[in-house]
Amino acid sequence: MTDRSGYPFRFACRRSGNCCAIPDGEVRVGPDDIAAIASHLGLDVAAFASLHVQPDGVRLKDGLGGRCVFLQDGREASCAIYEVRPQKCRDWPFWPELRDDPERLRRAQRMCPGIEPVAPGGPESPR
Repeated sequence: MTDRSGYPFRFACRRSGNCCAIPDGEVRVGPDDIAAIASHLGLDVAAFASLHVQPDGVRLKDGLGGRCVFLQDGREASCAIYEVRPQKCRDWPFWPELRDDPERLRRAQRMCPGIEPVAPGGPESPR
């Protein structure tokens, strides 16, 4: 788990699905992610990779409209592989680039209703 201290926001997921539907977003996966997701879906690694991994072997293929292929619609958005989602997804939005780049953080806050700014010196994000 990512150390969440030092981030200028709190986060409580509102299940909008917006984080999984960013056009041109990339979901990077490593061999351990690929094996875990394949097993979760009942596929062997080669079949999973053929269906869901870009030819470069390190990114998931896009789903409809450039969103994550595992994003499920409904009253609340959900993830078909939530239990085995890649580490980058597990860490959202506690990414160093959001902590360190105020403009990226502003864009993320406009897109994600669960990111709430905290005043400098205020209470830290929940762990």
